[in-house]
Amino acid sequence: MNFTIKGASAAEKEVDMYAVVTSNGKFLYISATVFSLLGFNQEELIGKYLKEIVHKEDVFLIESYFLNEHHMHPVTFRFQRKDGEYTWVETTVDFVENKLANSEKEIILKAVSIECDAEPVEVAIPELQAFLKPEEVKKELQTENVVIFNNIPFPLLIAVKGRIQYVNSALVKLFGAPASQHMLGLTVYDLIDNEFHGIVNSRIQRTQAGQAVGLIEERWRRLNGIPLDVEVKAAPVTFNGKPAEIVLLNDISSRKKFQKILQESRERYQLLIQNSIDTIGVIHKGKWVFINESGVSLFEARDYPDMLGKDVYDFLDQEDQSMTSDTLYKITSGKSKVELLKQSWRSYKNNRIYTETVCIPTSYFGEPAVQVILRDLSDRRRAEELLLQSEKLSVAGQLAAGIAHEIRNPLTAIKGFMQLMQSGHDERKQFYDIVFSELNRIELILSELLMLAKPQENVYKQVDIKNLLHDVSALLETQANLNNIWIRQEYEDCKLLLQCDQNQIKQVFINLLKNAIDAMPAGGNVYLSCKKADGKILVEVKDEGEGIPEELLIKISEPFFTTKEKGTGLGLMITYKIIENHSGSVSVQSKVNEGTIFTVSFPAADGP
Repeated sequence: MNFTIKGASAAEKEVDMYAVVTSNGKFLYISATVFSLLGFNQEELIGKYLKEIVHKEDVFLIESYFLNEHHMHPVTFRFQRKDGEYTWVETTVDFVENKLANSEKEIILKAVSIECDAEPVEVAIPELQAFLKPEEVKKELQTENVVIFNNIPFPLLIAVKGRIQYVNSALVKLFGAPASQHMLGLTVYDLIDNEFHGIVNSRIQRTQAGQAVGLIEERWRRLNGIPLDVEVKAAPVTFNGKPAEIVLLNDISSRKKFQKILQESRERYQLLIQNSIDTIGVIHKGKWVFINESGVSLFEARDYPDMLGKDVYDFLDQEDQSMTSDTLYKITSGKSKVELLKQSWRSYKNNRIYTETVCIPTSYFGEPAVQVILRDLSDRRRAEELLLQSEKLSVAGQLAAGIAHEIRNPLTAIKGFMQLMQSGHDERKQFYDIVFSELNRIELILSELLMLAKPQENVYKQVDIKNLLHDVSALLETQANLNNIWIRQEYEDCKLLLQCDQNQIKQVFINLLKNAIDAMPAGGNVYLSCKKADGKILVEVKDEGEGIPEELLIKISEPFFTTKEKGTGLGLMITYKIIENHSGSVSVQSKVNEGTIFTVSFPAADGP
């Protein structure tokens, strides 16, 4: 048996269509010739994905082809035309990677249409048997080349115009034939499903003309009729002086079954992702490479292109960028498997979005990436702010009586001293000092009351918490004194700096001090202390009141839970929430009839 392998360069063929796609198959560019090939205009496909117009049975072939970066062999598959029919194309690809910019690979795709109109040659069995007599087969099998082919572990056949001339032992076993003679005398059309006859006939004609053909997946059938999915590679050869085809088959039936299961699982997963009310996305190298419909809606984008490929940090508020970067690094470097973040974003319409974000590891074309699930907390955040403002107004109302009394006392002093000044006494300087001291006290109290009641934008800045606690104590001191209660202050003699929203932290300690005062109807002392330890600022509010029973301690931060007759049950809930938003924590110790200690801990800010 004498044969020679022939081939033709794919570059010699006239390309029918050019396209540039991303590594996940999204069309960035497609030539105008797509209209004559598939019936689509350019704008109808740019922005869409390759898998949307590829036959569903060929999608896995394309994905594996791109993933493995086959530069050597073209691939043959089916494109769906605009009219719903399928066109066979043979495609080669080149991979381009931008080494200067931090961007994904791009793929240049060159497609050549394959004509499949020719009908297969029908040959009767007697004619085939006359064409290749048993004694000739026996003679051919004795050659050294056939022995070599017979030992190849991959199924292989040689055919002339589709007529099988030789099969090796691996192919005989694959098709369940008793012996090779049962395969000889058949055509490949007898073994291939009808839907592939057109493309097979075209490939045979091309190999007869000495042209190379690309990789293709086809459905063949064993001699007992059982379907067989195979990956087919073919090349032109000369067999006994005649143009022939050498065909190598790879059984992918198991892979196709797994592919079907995988595809169904993927489709269910995609449905789950796309219909999730939470935003689900994938971040790769700091950019959005996937986001679902909820994410497009959350960021008030027009469509997916507004999000995909965009830098994540373009949407994040400045104060959250460093924390997010550190978290993404932990996930992609394998240092953490799951991270929970609270972030603030800006939408395309410049609206603020508050989210709770779960980060888990994933991969994007073989490289580490981060899958994120964003839950929109904006409505909850607005509700909490409304509750906070409501509680502030409630506190302001409760303080009104104390404030009025506090103002009345200095005004009485001012009136008395002014009368003395009018009587002609000379010691006026001392009187002026007292008058201005009392006026300053009025100004401080009124300022604190206005700040408490007025809605304000959250502003984080570095403050000395000792000054803040002193102002809060001054605000509540009169109410405490009216109830025979004294506020004892003790602060560490150093700067105790805290990065915070000053107004919110004042609200925290107003609530805690008011609760301490309310817990002592018979009077007593409230001890307010502050110190720094292990990089944290510790503030302690201790009373000598009635105490809280152990079974109620676990409920004190719950909404609407209160032990007061006229309480709203919102004060401590808001207090805990503000502390949590400042990365702080609260611990409570209490004994009935002995008193309660609230210890609040905040991360200390570094000094200037």
